[in-house]
Amino acid sequence: MTISIPKYRLEKSLGHLAARFSRVVLRRINIALAQEGLPITADQYSFLIQLWERNGLPQGVLAEKTVKDKTTMARLAAGLESIGLIVRVPSTTDARERLVFLSDEGKRIMDRATLLVREIIGEAQQGIDEAQLETCRDVLRRACSNLLK
Repeated sequence: MTISIPKYRLEKSLGHLAARFSRVVLRRINIALAQEGLPITADQYSFLIQLWERNGLPQGVLAEKTVKDKTTMARLAAGLESIGLIVRVPSTTDARERLVFLSDEGKRIMDRATLLVREIIGEAQQGIDEAQLETCRDVLRRACSNLLK
């Protein structure tokens, strides 16, 4: 007895489509940031946006939110700290934990970077109605949740 396995089609693969969209968006963001003379990458932006929304997060929480391991997170934070965009301070409740804050320069950079990112995301969403966008967001959230269990 032969088991019939459906043919794998890239254009139907949620993983492939999500990864491709992510690469395209990140490349566009990196180009726009560089053209504007902003000293960050899209990867650094995804770290900083977490602080822009809620300043003073523990470094471990940032690792979880950005789905990065602790070593990668420490290296990313050290790089951003070295260029003056963040400040890390020991937590008052747990000396092993470091709290991360946007510096004034980090806030200035994020104001400019976020305008660029919003323009790029707006361009990507052209011709897609809000209901379709919400369905897409919901599917991606649920798919991520399924894998992070």
